[in-house]
Amino acid sequence: MYTPSQFNVQNGSLQSPLKWLWKYYNYYKDCKLVSSNIIEDEKPELVISDEDFASLTIAQEQKIPTVLITDILETRFARGIGSLIEKRMNYSMKKIMKKCDVIILPENGQDKENIRYVGPIVRATRYTREDLREKFSFNKKTIVVSIGGTDAGKFLIQKVLAAFPKLKDDVKLVIVTGPSLKSEFAKNIRNFVFVENLHEIIYAADLVISLAGKSTIDESKAYGTPGIFIPIKGHFEQEDNAKQEGFSFEDIN
Repeated sequence: MYTPSQFNVQNGSLQSPLKWLWKYYNYYKDCKLVSSNIIEDEKPELVISDEDFASLTIAQEQKIPTVLITDILETRFARGIGSLIEKRMNYSMKKIMKKCDVIILPENGQDKENIRYVGPIVRATRYTREDLREKFSFNKKTIVVSIGGTDAGKFLIQKVLAAFPKLKDDVKLVIVTGPSLKSEFAKNIRNFVFVENLHEIIYAADLVISLAGKSTIDESKAYGTPGIFIPIKGHFEQEDNAKQEGFSFEDIN
C-alpha cells in the first residue's frame, strides 16, 4: 500500500540522511492521502499503527482512538544544520504520539504516561528446533545471513562471503537476500530470496549474522541462537541495537 524511500547505503554507511528525511516527509504527505481515503471508506472505531504516523494523524483529526506500536520515540539521523530540521520533525512526531491513547513499546521498562512496555514481540513456532533443521535441510553446522527486505545490507553479505572460505570447520552458509537484491552465489551456498518464516530459520540456525534490526535480534535471543549483529553506519537505531549486544560497524573492518 505504501512504498517508502529506501536508505542510500554505500559500503555499509548511510549516505545523505537529510535527503532521506526530506523524501520521508513527502512520503508521509502521500500516505496521509491514502490513509484519509481508507478511513473515510472503512470508518474504523480504532486505528492501530505500526510506526505509520500518517494514519494516526488522520484518525486523531477525526477523534478516532489510536494505538501506536513503535520501538523508537525519536530519530537521530542528521548532523549539523540538518539536525535542526530533524529536531522540528521530532517535535511534530512527539505531538502525534502524545495524542495516542496507547503507545506499545516492545522493550522492557517501566510504563509512563501513555507508554506501555510489553517486552520483545517475537513470532511463535509450533515446531522444535530439530523439526526445523530437518525441514530446511540444515544437516550440518549452519550460518544464516539475513539483511532484511532491501539491498542496504549488501555490504554485510560481501564481508561474509570474503570470510567464509577461511573457515576450517565443515559449515553450511545460508543467505537470505530478500527480493530486492539479485545475486548469484557459489554452489555450496544456499540462497533464500524470500521467506515468510524467517523466525523459524533463525531458530534452526547455529549462528545468525544480520543487520542490527530489533526484530532479528529479539528473535535470535528468544530462540537461543547466537548472533553477530552489524549496524549500518550512521543508522542511529541499528547502532543503538548493536551497541547493546556488544557490536559495532567497525567489527567487520
